[in-house]
Amino acid sequence: MEDFRNIKGLKDISTIGVASIAGSGIAAIFWIYLAALMGAENYGELAFYISIASVATSISFIGGPAAITVLVAKKIKIESTIYLLSITASIISGIVLYIAFTNIGLSIYVLGAVIYNLSVSELLGRKRYREYSIYFTFQKILFVILALVLYYVIGPEGVLIGIGLSFMPFLIQIYSGFKKHSISFQLLKTKWKFVTNNFFIDLSVVLNNQVDRLIIGPMFGFVILGNYYLAIQVLMVLTLIPEIVRKYTIPEDSSGVNTTKIKIITVGFSFVLALIGILVVPQVLPIFFSEYDESVELIPLISLTIIPVTISGLYNSKFLAHEKSNYVVIINIVSTIVLISGVFILGQFLGVVGLAYSFLLSNIVKAVFYFCLTKKV
Repeated sequence: MEDFRNIKGLKDISTIGVASIAGSGIAAIFWIYLAALMGAENYGELAFYISIASVATSISFIGGPAAITVLVAKKIKIESTIYLLSITASIISGIVLYIAFTNIGLSIYVLGAVIYNLSVSELLGRKRYREYSIYFTFQKILFVILALVLYYVIGPEGVLIGIGLSFMPFLIQIYSGFKKHSISFQLLKTKWKFVTNNFFIDLSVVLNNQVDRLIIGPMFGFVILGNYYLAIQVLMVLTLIPEIVRKYTIPEDSSGVNTTKIKIITVGFSFVLALIGILVVPQVLPIFFSEYDESVELIPLISLTIIPVTISGLYNSKFLAHEKSNYVVIINIVSTIVLISGVFILGQFLGVVGLAYSFLLSNIVKAVFYFCLTKKV
């Protein structure tokens, strides 16, 4: 058997991984702490607002994070142009959200999230993994500090403001990008099809990730959404390592590097993580979260989702690397339709467990579609 240390890319994945585990671990503990601190209803309401902000961020981000990562990895100097359009769009989105919800936290979140994603996407595209790791960890630490302080000062809205402000230091990276590369709408025009497709990919991904929360809150109440969101946070912890690998494989696949071995290992490891979510987490959760009874029912089913999520994420990097983004859009649309239908139908008939079945089914459908279409790449 080949020594794992000799597998190409393992060192770079480790660089990303240490930061992701540290940064995301800090953030995950904080989100779980917030669940206990805020109570199910307030936690669910916060999840609802974050979903709105996430959709607005995606609409504002011209081309999406993957477009910058892929094009920068291919030495195409397009980042300054996308910076200008995305930041302008985020300012407009922030104004619209403030008028609609009178919540300044939403506006700050959207502007900050666009700035942050622009910055880290460029770093990944340039394969500056160490610098990315430092930026990522710094943002998570700053997020926890600012969100916690502002929560105690002004309440739940302070969490949104804290998250948004934690992104703002990355303006330095944006400024540096503007200095290095001139704005070229002509260059953007040559890659407009790919950029447009990636815009719809990112929007379809975000809708696929957020639409359930946008429906569950008004339809089933924020208490149920709070329980559901806590279960999703557990899944985010479990998918940490597969997501690290995906961040690595997008630029590597774009550069023509073979990442098959590391992908196979990652899929195998996802089965182990799923078992942890099914067998261990439901035994531990009630000890600390007595108010979240429904989460105990949700977590085993949602933990199973890590397997199709991992498979989809790794196929996704291959499709993006070959600029076959139209397939990704179609797959996400189908998955979203399955998710929405499941929430309405299974949620009504099976209650809170039906929501978990809907989430699992939509991700299985996504993985199957990726597998069936992979021969076209």
